[in-house]
Amino acid sequence: MEILQQKKLLIERILPYLTGAPADAVQRLLQQSVSDLETILGDAITKKARAQAVEHANQYADEMRRESQLEGAFVHACRAVINNRRLVPCDSNRAILESLLNPGDEPSAKLYLMLAEQYPIRLTWETPQAQPTKEDQRAAFDAFVRENNLSSVEANFNLFKEGASVEHFAGASGIERAQYANEQAQARQHFLIHDATPQQLKEEAQFQSATEREIAIKTEADRQHQFVAQKQAGLYSLLPTHNAQGEVMDGKYFKRISTLDYQLFKAMVRKHGSAQITERLRSATLAVPAV
Repeated sequence: MEILQQKKLLIERILPYLTGAPADAVQRLLQQSVSDLETILGDAITKKARAQAVEHANQYADEMRRESQLEGAFVHACRAVINNRRLVPCDSNRAILESLLNPGDEPSAKLYLMLAEQYPIRLTWETPQAQPTKEDQRAAFDAFVRENNLSSVEANFNLFKEGASVEHFAGASGIERAQYANEQAQARQHFLIHDATPQQLKEEAQFQSATEREIAIKTEADRQHQFVAQKQAGLYSLLPTHNAQGEVMDGKYFKRISTLDYQLFKAMVRKHGSAQITERLRSATLAVPAV
């Protein structure tokens, strides 16, 4: 591929990442070397990916925080007794109360109770039952911590009785997580043996088959890679970490040249063997990108 064609290809890929670029951006980029354009493209892709990851993480955190506030406010409101009755903790009541919130309102039990008193006929009420026993509370707490992967320590139990939101609880320890997972597996096994319908058993079998096939494919890929690596050991020159231009020859580098300069990629395979290059590519696939 001619240098000018390589530059044009790279510039076409760079332009969508540029915001507020000057009218002569293409001409300016054409003055750069192919190596510099590759670096610009790589940096632009990485920057956008990281920005998107941060945006998604912040958005998810905001959604979880809002959901926790809504859940906590509703749970506490349902525990309050108004005129010898209290709100039924059902989805319809929660949806109605949330629909009555004005933009910018911070959900709270106090605000929900005020709204409930203003619109009592739109909500479903119940007569309070006897206070739950400590055994009832403990059973509900045990289910709660397992559902949310939290610790069953006494401090968490006290928070549960106070109606605290999930983020205030201590997370489950490694031993507790293992215990919960074992309990879930046993419960799942009991369900499949005693209660599952034929359709549910069929779906479970399909899921297990797909999971086992995925594991088998990965295991076979690992085995083949190790086999090739052993066969090629000592037959090819050691793959360096940097090229003559000082570029890091990591998985991203080989992915890039396999697309932009396949002849160079093939030459690298002939010189250093497929196993070493595959190992670099696999490392890039398994790496977790920094945010």
